[in-house]
Amino acid sequence: MRERYEEELRKLNVSIINMGKMIEIAIESSMLALMGRDVDAAKQVAKNDEAINDMERDIEAQCMKLLLQQQPMATDLRLITAALKMITDMERIGDHAVDVADLVMNVPDCKYGKMSEIIELSTEIIKMLHNAVQSYIEKDYNKAKSVIAHDDVIDNLYHVIKADLVQKIRETSEGETILDYLLIAKYIERIGDHAVNIAEWVIFALTGERE
Repeated sequence: MRERYEEELRKLNVSIINMGKMIEIAIESSMLALMGRDVDAAKQVAKNDEAINDMERDIEAQCMKLLLQQQPMATDLRLITAALKMITDMERIGDHAVDVADLVMNVPDCKYGKMSEIIELSTEIIKMLHNAVQSYIEKDYNKAKSVIAHDDVIDNLYHVIKADLVQKIRETSEGETILDYLLIAKYIERIGDHAVNIAEWVIFALTGERE
């Protein structure tokens, strides 16, 4: 029975890894769509979101099966509970990638969009997200804590972008377009918040304490 239970836990980990890869791809795809003004790529992000939603439901079913059939002990119970909470944040990350893609389909090209900084922000976010998921798989407390600490870097970078874009809104007739870029930066910053949530659930799974 224990061997079967361990195998089910391994399957759960694989599913979480795969969902993590899917949302990383979603973020990268939305950024590629933005850089290339690629409407077709933006539409594909929305289509892929359906697969992410399906993965959330599948992992939820795996967790419920483990809870109902295996009656896990305290540590494993926290791991499964954390997984259920994490996939909610992961699904929301997929939604924010779609939000960015939707703006790509509507916003015209802009001479001043802080693109390099926005790309830097998204690159840092993907690293955070990857490390948050890996901290769960590896049961790595320190890696989870480093994700939470890195949120200060994300916030500082976002506020630099925000201040600069707000100033440009005051100075140019392209204010509405620049506002769309500001929304894009905000959606990416929110993805960082969800990555922090994932890391906090990992710490709960490992220690029983919620940050």
